[in-house]
Amino acid sequence: MGFESIEFSYYRTRSSASVSEANGRSTIFAMRWKPVSSRACLTILSAGVWVGFAGVGCTSQPPASASNQVLGDRPESGVGVPGSDDRWASVTLDDRQLDEVRRILQSTVTGDPPPLEAAAYGIRFEDVPRAILTAAPEVEMAITSQRLNPAVATVRFKDGGGRLGTAKLEMRRMSTLASVEFLNGVDAASLRMQQAIDRAVHANDGFVGRSTDDRRRSATVSKEGAEAIEILEVAVRESGGTVEASEYDPERYEIGLLMLDNQPARLVVRREPGSAVLSWKAWAETFGDATKAEALGAAFEAALRAWAKVPRPVQPDPFGPA
Repeated sequence: MGFESIEFSYYRTRSSASVSEANGRSTIFAMRWKPVSSRACLTILSAGVWVGFAGVGCTSQPPASASNQVLGDRPESGVGVPGSDDRWASVTLDDRQLDEVRRILQSTVTGDPPPLEAAAYGIRFEDVPRAILTAAPEVEMAITSQRLNPAVATVRFKDGGGRLGTAKLEMRRMSTLASVEFLNGVDAASLRMQQAIDRAVHANDGFVGRSTDDRRRSATVSKEGAEAIEILEVAVRESGGTVEASEYDPERYEIGLLMLDNQPARLVVRREPGSAVLSWKAWAETFGDATKAEALGAAFEAALRAWAKVPRPVQPDPFGPA
């Protein structure tokens, strides 16, 4: 004979006044000891061991979001293992490793590094993504979308046959995209004009590939906007067309948000020239809630001014003095 087990049994009785079960019955459990053989005991112990191992395998913790653990060289066998990349990405470097990273970064710098300065006008267009992340929780909103629309120069024209068309130059972060289209679509004439615009853009020194960070004056038509519009107008005239109208829209952020009551909100931030730096407009709810929109704008502007105090590298102005 081995260990003894406990056997449970139960039966139902009629409910008394103190029992409030819905079926009008109560359950009474009875317990007694029951002998167990040595073989059965061994089986129970073996099952317990296997259950323990299974529990350990099934309850492994996911990789931490952050850690102060210092790990050595990454094994090749870890490549492609689910969770391995996340675990290594969360490692915090020690002082020796941080010094090594700094030496590597400094060795890649040629010439004098740009100085670190706070925002010249107390606000920066480049801080918009950081500022909305700070401001949204303050007004109990969640960010659902964020889009940076590039600066666009547009010329509307008529070709030699009187057809209406539109020529555009989109000045994206690291490239410039030209497009020409008539009201009835794209044809050989529009493609030829587009090729002429592309050639003019590439012939303009410094115009192609100029990054957004270098376009701090991209909101003023007298600088880069004027260059883009002139390229478009020359291409239209050389193709035998007539310019009807020209316009330039600076780059802008369009940010979608969601409020606690599941109503949408929207914030549009437009780059502006000079000391104005930027302008913003806010909307809240489907039919407009001025109070919530003003709260969103105020929180966003406060966050912008807070981020503007953080020093950032100052690049030389590619357009020269204002």
